[in-house]
Amino acid sequence: MKAVWISLLILLIPALTWADEEADRIQAIKIGRRSVVSLRVYRNNSNRPGVGSGIILRSDGFILTNSHVVEGAKVVRVGLPGGKQYNGRIWKEAPDKDLALVKIEATGLPVARIGNSDRIELGQDVIAIGDPLGFSGTVTRGIVGGLSRDIKVGQVQYPAMIQTDAAINPGSSGGALINLSGEVLGVNTLIYNGPNGTRPSQGLGFAIPITHAVSVAKTLVAQRPVSSGKPWLGLIGDNLSPELSVAHNIPAKRGVMVRSMVPGSPADQAGMRVGDTIVQCDAKSVLSVTDFLSQIAAHKPGDTVELGIWRRGKKTSVKVTLDVAGQ
Repeated sequence: MKAVWISLLILLIPALTWADEEADRIQAIKIGRRSVVSLRVYRNNSNRPGVGSGIILRSDGFILTNSHVVEGAKVVRVGLPGGKQYNGRIWKEAPDKDLALVKIEATGLPVARIGNSDRIELGQDVIAIGDPLGFSGTVTRGIVGGLSRDIKVGQVQYPAMIQTDAAINPGSSGGALINLSGEVLGVNTLIYNGPNGTRPSQGLGFAIPITHAVSVAKTLVAQRPVSSGKPWLGLIGDNLSPELSVAHNIPAKRGVMVRSMVPGSPADQAGMRVGDTIVQCDAKSVLSVTDFLSQIAAHKPGDTVELGIWRRGKKTSVKVTLDVAGQ
């Protein structure tokens, strides 16, 4: 009977070990996910955003990401794990290091646990967290497959990168590579496809070591933000034409018809709709897109403007509080 119990214990030990490892992994993901945000980056007045990720470094709204994620951004929308959305501004970039800081006006944010990337071991279990292809909060598992990899992509020389086979895809950039304690070890940055993308790879993802990234971030925090402080409405419009006036039953002959809006933008939050035609801004006539932009530019972020609009053949007004442009 004693031999039977010993045999059962021997069989149970691997199962218990596996259960402990799974519990550690689940807990690490809970810790890591709460400080990884989604980034939606709008460029050149497009209403179709680029996708990326970021890591909350400070509770007052400083978020670390890759420079290539926010490069050329006009608007940066930041989504927290709980679903809350913010308009972010690019605080400062270090393009030569492919790192950037985005700032949102918030307090009490869950700050990432920062690990020591100098102590990473080859073969160590790691988990990547981010927004691959827009699937927010996705986690993938792998190991550290290489250390101190020097890689050049375009004009950027990446030193001492962490190599992992945890799946990284477009949108993962700027997200966190964590250990089984939930500590951030790296900033997920790229998939290596060889010179000029000539050799597609599998399982060759790379992350910037967090020790290096945090050092750069501390320097960026101390610098002046690059945001211009320009007011932002968040809509795209066309000049009202005679044809549009007739088609939409609009008595006005000049104005700006709303063609699209950035989700969560001031215009969107104020209840404006695609098809609205703006004919007045604070009781002053709006003659064209150029004229309207000039009138908005005379304000500052935080100002509230009252827009006179035609909607489905009826005249009405909407009050919009301007936000700050991301760049």
